[in-house]
Amino acid sequence: MPRIGLGSGRLARHLRLAADPHTWTAVAGNARWRRQDTCPSPSRQQTGDPPTVVRWPARYEHPVAAFFVQPIREGFKAVVSVDTAEIPQAHKGIVMIEVDHGEGPRRVALDYYDFTHVNAECAAEVDTYFKFQYQRGGYPEFANVSPGGYITDKPFLYAHWCRLRALRRGTRPTSEVFGRYGLRFGGPVREAAIERLRSDGRFDYSGGTRRTHHTRYLREMASAGVCVDLPGQGPFCCRLVEGLAMGCFIIAARHTAEMPVKLRDGVEIVYCEEDLSDLGDLCAEYARDDSRRLPIEAAAARYFDEHLHPVRMGERYLRVVRGGPGAPTPGAGSRAEGPAGGTSAGGQAPGEAPDPAR
Repeated sequence: MPRIGLGSGRLARHLRLAADPHTWTAVAGNARWRRQDTCPSPSRQQTGDPPTVVRWPARYEHPVAAFFVQPIREGFKAVVSVDTAEIPQAHKGIVMIEVDHGEGPRRVALDYYDFTHVNAECAAEVDTYFKFQYQRGGYPEFANVSPGGYITDKPFLYAHWCRLRALRRGTRPTSEVFGRYGLRFGGPVREAAIERLRSDGRFDYSGGTRRTHHTRYLREMASAGVCVDLPGQGPFCCRLVEGLAMGCFIIAARHTAEMPVKLRDGVEIVYCEEDLSDLGDLCAEYARDDSRRLPIEAAAARYFDEHLHPVRMGERYLRVVRGGPGAPTPGAGSRAEGPAGGTSAGGQAPGEAPDPAR
């Protein structure tokens, strides 16, 4: 049954979702999927000599942190031991953990705050500081700050990315261009983009600002030819990770944050101008051209598998903390920009629960 919230500000919305037949179609599909095997993990349990132990806090600075860092915890659990410990949590929007490679614990910060600034006080206290919204160009003044990648706060995506990807690959697109957004964050940019897309007669656009059940939204996105990623509160948003995981063809304004391994324009993603002036042109160019979309979709899926799957993120974090082979230098994203294919994004504020209806 769709989750019905009791907060006065959400009750009407959840009742509306419960009255929507599309919600029940998605929920029925979810029940079938849950009876299937879990999506394959890209890595098996790893052992070390001595074994690495991650100590995870028993409680967070704010309960909303659980939505944003749980995928990282699950990634760690796939490769090392994760123990629960009493670790002080003094900084807003940051989760403090400890990583012990057998040489004593190292303090590590996971900064999930949806802005690009670094908490200087926290950075001074820890050995390694992972920043989810890692600003483009890095932080020369903070030698221990490393790009953390990004996650989605919805467990459904991590449980069923393989089925959503199969849905995309197994059916023809049900819409040529898709983008569904809330207006709580990034409202002006999102409204401007929606107006451009709706008024462009060269392609069929679906989406808008009407809230839907999250799993219906994921199916809509998986079934679209072109998916448009737009900015919100921060440069990256969950929509980007979800699109990559499903192997979607994504057009986005160039992000003002960067991943540990940079997304390449024309390879895993297509960037439009930051003022969105060529957004419609790019959508029209790619919407009906499978031969150009499909290689980028395949590369997007590989990018998620290699860099944003929780197991891969956990493995990378451990390498960076240890400073061993394959550990990138903090402040230096790897991979240069790829070939041109066109010439930034959103999330959630700490202290505000994610909205299951998007």
